[in-house]
Amino acid sequence: MGDVRTNSVSISYIESVATSPFRRFAPPSPSGGRLKSHALGMTERAAARRYTICDCPAITLFDPMPDLTTPDGVSLYRLFDFARTRWPDHTALIDDTGQATFAGLEVSAGRLLRRLVEVGCRHGDRVALILPNSIPFIVVELAVLRGGMVKVPLNIRFHVNEVMYALKDCEPTALICDEAYARSIAPRMADIPSLRSVIVVGADVAGAERYEAIVAAGEQGPPPARYGADDPAVIRYTGGTTGRPKGVVHTERSLLAIALDQLRELALDHDDIALHLGHLSHGMNYAWPAYYAAGATQILRERFDPKAVLHDLAHHRVTRVYMVPTMIHRLLREDDGSADVSQLRMFMYSSAPMPVPLLEQAIARYGNIFLQVYTLSEAPVITTIMRPLEHVVRETECGPRLGSCGREVVTMEIRLLDDDGAEVGPGEVGEIAIRSVNNMAGYWRLPKETAETLIDGWIRSGDMARRDKDGFLYLADRKKDLIITGAFNVYPKEVEDVLYLHPAVEQCAVVGSPDAEWGETIKAYVVRRKNSDVSADDLIDLCRNHLASYKKPRSVTFVDSLPTSPVGKIMRRALRDQENRQAPLGTTQ
Repeated sequence: MGDVRTNSVSISYIESVATSPFRRFAPPSPSGGRLKSHALGMTERAAARRYTICDCPAITLFDPMPDLTTPDGVSLYRLFDFARTRWPDHTALIDDTGQATFAGLEVSAGRLLRRLVEVGCRHGDRVALILPNSIPFIVVELAVLRGGMVKVPLNIRFHVNEVMYALKDCEPTALICDEAYARSIAPRMADIPSLRSVIVVGADVAGAERYEAIVAAGEQGPPPARYGADDPAVIRYTGGTTGRPKGVVHTERSLLAIALDQLRELALDHDDIALHLGHLSHGMNYAWPAYYAAGATQILRERFDPKAVLHDLAHHRVTRVYMVPTMIHRLLREDDGSADVSQLRMFMYSSAPMPVPLLEQAIARYGNIFLQVYTLSEAPVITTIMRPLEHVVRETECGPRLGSCGREVVTMEIRLLDDDGAEVGPGEVGEIAIRSVNNMAGYWRLPKETAETLIDGWIRSGDMARRDKDGFLYLADRKKDLIITGAFNVYPKEVEDVLYLHPAVEQCAVVGSPDAEWGETIKAYVVRRKNSDVSADDLIDLCRNHLASYKKPRSVTFVDSLPTSPVGKIMRRALRDQENRQAPLGTTQ
C-alpha cells in the first residue's frame, strides 16, 4: 500500500514493524534518512503539554520524549485493521470454549458496537466490562475502541461492592459482564444513573441483554471513530494497595506507543502462538493489542492449571508464554519433563521478583529463552527488559545478574531518586522515576493523587532499585515495604533472597513486626518444601552468614501458603496487617 505520511509514524512503518525480520532497526524519517532520535521516527518536542482528563483539572506534563501523535491514518484501531486485512481467516483467539478468526472478530465487534450506539453510547463514553479471559472480552474491547469510547476492564475477582464503587466512579453508559455480576448489578442500576444497558455473556438475566444474541446477527456498527491523540481510551482500576482502587487513565497516544514498543522489543510475528495466563483486566490488557496487530494466535485461559498449561504448550505448539513467578514455581513442580516444549521460544515473566534459584531451575528445564519485563500500570508495558542473552550467571556490585530486571527500553527514561528528588549514585538505592510517552495521563478524578505520582512528567513508581555499572536495574523493594529496625533500614527482598538460597524454602515473605524497643523487628513467613524439616534456627543462621546482623529475622513463622493477589504476587500487606493484629497465622519458632 502507499506510504501515508504523518508528522509522526507512517503506515508503511506500521506494516514493517509487523512483517519485517529487521524490526529492531529505526524507521526511515520523512526526509528519507535515518532519524538521529532514539525512538520510533517521531520528532522531538520539549514543550509542556496540557491534558484535561475528563473531570480532572488540567495536568501539566513536561514531555521531551519523541512525539507520538495519532493523526489521520495512524491509530490504535489501524493496528487491529491491519491484522484483519492481512490474515482474515487466520485463527486470532482460542479460549476455553472455542476459537475465532480475525475476520469473525471484526464482524462480532461491529454488531456489538451497533448495539452500544443504539443504547446511547457515544464517543468518549465509558463502557465497563467484567469478564473472564475469553473471546467475548476481546470482542468488547474491539467494539469499544472502534467506537472511540473508553474501555473500563474491571477485575473479575473484585467483590461486588468494589465493582459498584468503580462503576459509580467512572459512570459507564454500558456494562458487559458474566452472569454472576449481572444478577448482582442489574437490580441496582438505579444506583448508577449513567448506566443504560447491562449485557450479559452466557446466560439470560432479567434486566439484561444477551451478548450472544447481539453478535449473532444484524448490521455492522459505524466505521471506526477517531480519537484525539490525548483522548482517554482506557481506565484501568488498580488493585489498590491501600484504600480504594484508583483508575489509571491512558490515552490513545500512550496505548499506541505501548503496542509499538512490544512489536519492536518482542519481535512478534503472525506465526506466533501465545499462551496468556495473566488476566486481561491486568497487565495483559496492555499486551493483547500488540499480539493482535502482529497477527499472532492468542490462547486465553480463565484459570491457571499447571497440567493444562503443559498440555497447551505441547498440543498447540505454543511459541510464547507469559507467567508470574508463582505460576512458574507451580509449573516446575508439576512438570515431569515429558511435555514437548521444543517449539517454545520465549518465556516471559513479570509482576513480581523471581527468586534466582527458581529462575536457574526454570532455565535448566526450558532453556535460556527467558525474558523479564518490569512494568507498572502507570507506565506500561515494557519499562525495562532483560533479554534471554542477558540472563547470565554473573555477580555484580548489586547482586547476581539473574536478579536484575534489566535495562530501560529505548522509549523510556529512568532515574533513581532520593527523598529530595536528587539522583542517587551507582549502586545506591533510589526510587524509580519514569518519563515516557507511555506514561498515564493521570488517575481518574483524583487530581491530588495524580499530582503526587506524576511530578514534572515523571512517574514516581514507589519501587526502590539500584543500578549497576552496566545500567541493569535491581529492585530493592516497594518504598512502603521498608522496615526500620532501630535506626537501620532493611528491604524485605534482600532478606528473602537469602532465604531462597536454602533448598527447603519453597516460598517466603519478610515483613516488619511491631516492637516496643526496636520499632520493628524482622519476621519471616516461610512455606517449606514437602518433607522438609528445616528449622527457624537454620534459616536465621543462614541469614546471619550472609547479611548484617540487624537484617536477620528475629522470628520465623512456618505456614502452608502465603496470601497472593489475583495476579500471583505475594501480598506482604496482608502479613503486615496480621502482625499488627498480633494473631499468628502458623507455627512461630
